[in-house]
Amino acid sequence: MTNPLDGNDENKGGHRIEGGIDAVVIGAGADGLAASAYLGKAGLRTVLVGAGPEIGGRIAAREIAPGVQGVDGEHLITILDPDVIAELDLYRHGVEFAARRLDTTYFFESGEVLRFDGDLTQAALLNLEDDSDREALEAFMGDVLETAAFLRPVFAGGGYAGPGGNHQRQLEKVVNQAPPEMAARVQRYLYATAEDVLRARFDDEQLRTLLLAEASFRSASPPHEPFSFMSLLRRYAGEAAGLQGAAAYPKGGTVSVIDALRRAAQAAKVDVRAATPVKSILIEGDRVAGVTLADGGQLRSSIVIAAIDAQQAFQDMIGPEMIDIGLQRILTTRRPEISTARMQIILKGVAQDEATRRNMMRRLVYAPPPEALTKAFIDARAGRVPERVIVEAMFPAALDEGAALDKRQVMSVMAHPLPFDEAPDDERREAIRSVILDSIEIFAAGFAGRIEVDDLRLASDEAAAARASAGAYAAKPDVMQQWALAAAVTKGARISGFYFCGPEAQIGAGLSCASGRAAAKAALRAYKKGAA
Repeated sequence: MTNPLDGNDENKGGHRIEGGIDAVVIGAGADGLAASAYLGKAGLRTVLVGAGPEIGGRIAAREIAPGVQGVDGEHLITILDPDVIAELDLYRHGVEFAARRLDTTYFFESGEVLRFDGDLTQAALLNLEDDSDREALEAFMGDVLETAAFLRPVFAGGGYAGPGGNHQRQLEKVVNQAPPEMAARVQRYLYATAEDVLRARFDDEQLRTLLLAEASFRSASPPHEPFSFMSLLRRYAGEAAGLQGAAAYPKGGTVSVIDALRRAAQAAKVDVRAATPVKSILIEGDRVAGVTLADGGQLRSSIVIAAIDAQQAFQDMIGPEMIDIGLQRILTTRRPEISTARMQIILKGVAQDEATRRNMMRRLVYAPPPEALTKAFIDARAGRVPERVIVEAMFPAALDEGAALDKRQVMSVMAHPLPFDEAPDDERREAIRSVILDSIEIFAAGFAGRIEVDDLRLASDEAAAARASAGAYAAKPDVMQQWALAAAVTKGARISGFYFCGPEAQIGAGLSCASGRAAAKAALRAYKKGAA
């Protein structure tokens, strides 16, 4: 670390100016950690700065009741970029899966259940007695998984879809190079509604219901609108623990992935600094020159990667006069409508019978009837709390013995769709809490009577934890809009040396790190050419 520069006017006021830095990464969440690790591993002297006192952003361990730790943010792994795992050697740095391939039990309003194997290629072999249903599901999963894998590079580009490219251009390229059957399939799915695709493929109402729930979960795009089927393709393009479309639970929860990313960054000699908020991004001419810290100090560098929300990066730290007018319009007119809620619930008692324990070792999903799901989106968009929501639940202690409690258990829940609020009041919070608990009661009768503590986290709470704008943690729009937004935030500032990998650059919901990887790779390509 260099000494303050003698004779500099700013140093006379006591502000420290640090030089000799190649790159500064702003934001110490998963993507910021990944980006800094890539830069450090390539030999660049890199400083990672986070505004909050802890590393990890919205994914963090927190005491949800006296003596009981919960993990905020993501509770399962579905789209963690396999290239990030391999290239940053995250297994060596501590990533370990307590459950590598979670089966899913779907619960329906009728009281019936259907279990899917964690390997989606095997899903049709279980609980489907009708030969035509089994054949339809087997053909559908083969078709969808193949298409999703084909589209994976476009989903994972983080706005940097190849040197100087964007998602639309790369999509056109891969479709033009695809075999005719695949090209036709992509074109058909690209604009389709989830309802239309699933109605054409399945006579069985339960299969349509559960797949509509999967397509709609954590998306702001309801299943009856164009492009909504692409949300399911994005979900199934991801992988967990090496298996496409699977869900996995990391030992210690998703915070263990953050810990591994931090160790990878430190192994790459990244200087990781918490509680170091950035005031502005320094620009000299049309080039990045570093950052100004909130305390008045400066970090001088020719590369800056912003792994924070776009509002902060562009409006607050760069300034509207330096960004593309189209991006300005997007940032100032965006009005999120839909969000997902997270709830951690401490239940009294433990499972006594083997059948219950086995079911607790699965991913549990309540799938509302299609008409109830459509109404839920209508209500949420209108600012009303729906009567029924999709619920995804899991029991950490059933999958990871290290999370076990004495005579109690933690249930981790995500619920969707819900109205988005910048600053929800107590009445709104109570209404959301009630609808989540009512939806769980459908598949777990008597559940409410066992609750000792419940801890609700909304988008505004996650944003506050990450020192971000609440809109950055609203549900994502349809995939076409996500591609357009990712292209805008990665290309909207014509500033040499500046790169963006905040939430708006990611396609799909979940812990991915693909955006951090893509931004770092783009920065390294430019650095090697002397044009960082």
